[in-house]
Amino acid sequence: MALEVNRSYQGPELLEQEVVERKGLGHPDTLVDGIAEFSEIQYAKHCLERFGAIPHHNLDKAMLLGGLCVQQFGGNDFESPLRMIFMGRASKSFGGEEIPLADLQDQAARTYLRRVMPHLDTSDAHVYSAESLTSDHSTRPFWFSPRSIEDLPEYMTEMPRANDTATMISYWPLTETEKLTLDLEGFFYSDDEHGMPVPRFDFVGQDIKVMSVRNGNIITSTLAIPQITTHTADAKEYFDREKYIEEVLQEYAQDKIGDTVFAQVIVNTETKGPNPRPYLVTGGSCTDFGEEGAVGRGNKTHGIISSFRPNTMEAPHGKNPTYFVGKLLGYQADLISKQIYEQLGSRCQVILQANLGDDLFDPSRIIVSTESDVAKIDVDRVVAECLGLGRETTNRIINDAHFLPRTNVWNAHGKQGQ
Repeated sequence: MALEVNRSYQGPELLEQEVVERKGLGHPDTLVDGIAEFSEIQYAKHCLERFGAIPHHNLDKAMLLGGLCVQQFGGNDFESPLRMIFMGRASKSFGGEEIPLADLQDQAARTYLRRVMPHLDTSDAHVYSAESLTSDHSTRPFWFSPRSIEDLPEYMTEMPRANDTATMISYWPLTETEKLTLDLEGFFYSDDEHGMPVPRFDFVGQDIKVMSVRNGNIITSTLAIPQITTHTADAKEYFDREKYIEEVLQEYAQDKIGDTVFAQVIVNTETKGPNPRPYLVTGGSCTDFGEEGAVGRGNKTHGIISSFRPNTMEAPHGKNPTYFVGKLLGYQADLISKQIYEQLGSRCQVILQANLGDDLFDPSRIIVSTESDVAKIDVDRVVAECLGLGRETTNRIINDAHFLPRTNVWNAHGKQGQ
């Protein structure tokens, strides 16, 4: 491992302009990220309980195909259902015992959608359907049908090996613009008893998108916020609500960023002109009228698309948490950056670069860029503590559901999710 520490941190908060995007929890791409990851978690838990090990799988190849429901005030029926398509590859047996893969995927998707989009009736075949095309094809005969744990090389060594060459990037803390972008979507959510976000309002849909642009000390956030057809009787009710939402969010945003920065909130630009077009959904998302979602096309590190941050194309959702380098080192990059900030008090950026075959928790190169002049020995200690978790990283990813999409939920006591 080669660890480099430098003071070259140049976060976007130092620039005159900044652009941050957030695809909300009900955006088709975010939905599929969540479904793929929750499916993977359920698969891993099932296999750990039954076999004491997680067999080979990658459930990240998944798509949500949009259905068709003509949007009208008061609601309407679906003419064509949404279709959840699971692809990728996974073990369907272990030691001769069948793994109910398709059932695990199906139940995970329905459970996830019920929490995030409660208006989507996944029990109605006219509204939602699912199909598992996940294969167990491989030129290695027991790669996806292990006879025992001995057919899983990652369990047979002291430390698993990186399955690919990849670079993972993280940073902490978020800028005011990044936090505000999450805060504005999160206003519409609260945490359930499991600490996961659930919608606060029956009449608001979940396909919320936020685009924040900072110019100097002015942040302009443009939001697309749908209303649910079955809870919206007519145009007057729709536009009265939309005006109220914009006013409330304006006050909420200004309260979040304080007095030194000015916030401007704009809701639904398509309703501002002479021919306003209401943003209506029935199930909660634009998948109601044909929009599609795929893993890896949406939010990046920390649930946002921050245009002036370095980023990675690694898509961890649904990937194997025992050895997939982009997932485990993605977790580690997040952990290291937060620990450097919390323990050493410096804004920072962390890059972990691993080559195929590296010891997974001893990557080829680690580059830590800090804002403050911190001692290398202190950075060494933090990095060693985090990477020293080793295989425990897998358990944390599964049990803490680290990669399930979240947001900065509203809380009556002011506590935020990030």
